[in-house]
This record gives sequence, structure tokens and C-alpha cells, in this order.
Amino acid sequence: MVISKHARAHVDWLVGSAEKADLLRRGIARGGLRSTGVITAEADRLRTISSDPAEVIPNADFVLLAVPAFAHTAVLGRIGMHVGDRTYVGCLPTRGGFEFEAARYLPRRGRGHRWIFGLQTLPWSTRVVKPGEVVNIGAAKAEATVASLPAKSGPEFARELSQILGTRIVPTDSFLSLTLGNPGQFIHPGLMYGHFRSWRGERYDKAAIPMLYAAATDEMGEIVERLSSEAIAVTDALRARSAGVLSIDHVQPVHAWLRSAYAEVTADVRTVATCFRTGPIQARRAPMIEETPGSFVPNFQYRYLTEDVPYGLIVTRAFADIVGVRTPTIDEVISWAQGVLNKVYLTGDRLEGPDMSDLPVPQNHGIYSLDALIRRYEAAATDPVQLLR
Repeated sequence: MVISKHARAHVDWLVGSAEKADLLRRGIARGGLRSTGVITAEADRLRTISSDPAEVIPNADFVLLAVPAFAHTAVLGRIGMHVGDRTYVGCLPTRGGFEFEAARYLPRRGRGHRWIFGLQTLPWSTRVVKPGEVVNIGAAKAEATVASLPAKSGPEFARELSQILGTRIVPTDSFLSLTLGNPGQFIHPGLMYGHFRSWRGERYDKAAIPMLYAAATDEMGEIVERLSSEAIAVTDALRARSAGVLSIDHVQPVHAWLRSAYAEVTADVRTVATCFRTGPIQARRAPMIEETPGSFVPNFQYRYLTEDVPYGLIVTRAFADIVGVRTPTIDEVISWAQGVLNKVYLTGDRLEGPDMSDLPVPQNHGIYSLDALIRRYEAAATDPVQLLR
């Protein structure tokens, strides 16, 4: 809907199944796909809806992946053979390690380059209201950051995406900036940990479900801020120990990010907690599952943990290992999250659990030292495939 509102281009939509394609087509037949909230629009430039990549991808100029991080490799694997040499492939939002996944599943052809990009966050906060028909856009961010490979294409991507998405897009020099500066990895797991670390199986009625942001305590804000501070420490160490060779900009403390992203729609920006309590998404409750009518339990399989821990905090923690930075709060949240997710990532103080094997961390691509990290990212600045060598 947003692209239809802002871009002078046709939109072709690749979905995960024939059933999903049928659902969306029926929505169009009943009056069209539309958005409500801070952006009202209709998907009137939608040309194709299909579950077959061969019908959608070959003629695309831009391919935008808007799927959870755990689905990136599956989608990239489906579309890889159909992507043209001059097609730009990107992800919104990007999570840690997307550049490794794209380099693996989108190999270059002949002497050509593969062009990839990623946005640090979605430009909006959205929720499906009626599947196949209506989505609500609860808030729009003032700006978002984009990284690209080859790195020199960043300003071009920023200009194009600003026009397509209707939001100011700012280029950054490195995917490392997106990995370490991703605010979702601090906010979502930090708030879930704050709300539910003492949960012992009790049920909630609908009225008692906590407001995710509006009920954030000062302590929860401090947890989120400590997670962010540890990622900043990793960033500073990588920048200093590489003598500036690793370009990592646009990594800012989460409090600064909240003030800039939602400045015009937040009443009190004094602290992280007050930003949550007076920001734009006050009606959002913590994710829940209705086990029996009127009885709810926390939904720990929601993306706030299934995406922002393994593809956020853990990737940041993996870079911390390379530069020897301690991350006690990140470790604390990972340890709690892996328990409710029934996963094992962290064993003691090492990322050596059995569920680490498929994650996009540098160690899974043979990068264990700072020297190796520098060599790979320097080479990838002109050719993304070099990340894997």
C-alpha cells in the first residue's frame, strides 16, 4: 500500500503459498487491499500476486524481502536462480548477518556483481487488522538507515528507497552498522524479559494482559539501555582495534534512536522508559496466546524473541567474542530467552549450543579473529561473495 502511494512503479508480490495468493486475490475482489492509521492507501499498483518466483522475480528492478529473519534463507533460496544481474535485492528490516545469507544464496553470475541492501528497521509499525484485506500503520518513523554491498551504491539506494517508501532513508557504510545498531534487538527482548522473567505459568484474562510499551517500568527501560550500551561497547572495540578500517557509523544508543525516530509523537523523551510510556504505540499489548476462551499466556514464539534474539542479540554477542568484550546483560537475556524458546545457544559463557549451527554469525563462516573479519569485509565492500571466502 505504501509503495503504491509513493512510487510510480508496478508491484509484483511473491507470497509463500498458493493459498495465501488466493486469499489476497479474494481481498482485491472484495474491494482491494488497504491500510489504515497514519498512512491510508490502497494497493492500486499491484500487478501480480503469485507463489511462483518465476512469475514475479525475473523482471524485477528491486526485490524487497519483508519476512521474518528465520525465513530469509528459505526465500533467498527460492528466488536466487531467478534474480537478474542488475536486480537489487534487499531486506526490510535487516537483521544480523543478512549479508552472509545473501552472499551465499545470491551468487554472482559470470563477472557481474550481486547488489544487496538492507534497512535497519521497518519505516513503520504495522499490524494486520483483517488478513487479506486491511493492515493498520500505527506509527511512521522519521527516518531509517540503509546499508549496501557494494558499499559505494549506498547513496543511490537511499535516494531510490526514499522515493519508493515515502520515508527519509539515510545511507550507512557497512552492514555491521545495521547488525550492531539494530534497536529491535534491545527493545523487544528487553521488554519481554522485563515483563515475563518472573512468569511461572499463570494465566491472564484479557484485561490483565500487560501493555508492552505503556506499562514499561523504569527498570525495564534500564535493561533495554544496558543491552544497547553493551552493543555500543562492541562497536567501539571493533572500530578502535581495526584502526578505523571497519567503517561502523550510525550505531547510536537506543535512547538517542527513540528520540530521533519518534520525536514528534513522543510526549516525554527524558528516559528510555518515558519514551516507551508516552510514545506512539500505547495500545499494543504484549504478545499472547489464547489457550482457552478468555485465558491467555505469553506467546514466546512471537518474533520479539524468535527473531530478535537469534538474529539480533546473538549475532551481536558473536562479534563481542571476536573483540573480547564482556556482555553480561546480553548474556542474561539470551539465557532467559533460550529457556522459553526451548533452544540452546549459550552454554556457560560460550556461544557453543547446538542451535547455533544455522545462525548467520561470522564464526559459522570461518571468521574467528579480527584480522579475518577485516579481510572479509574489506573484500566484500566491492563484491559481496567475498564474505564467504
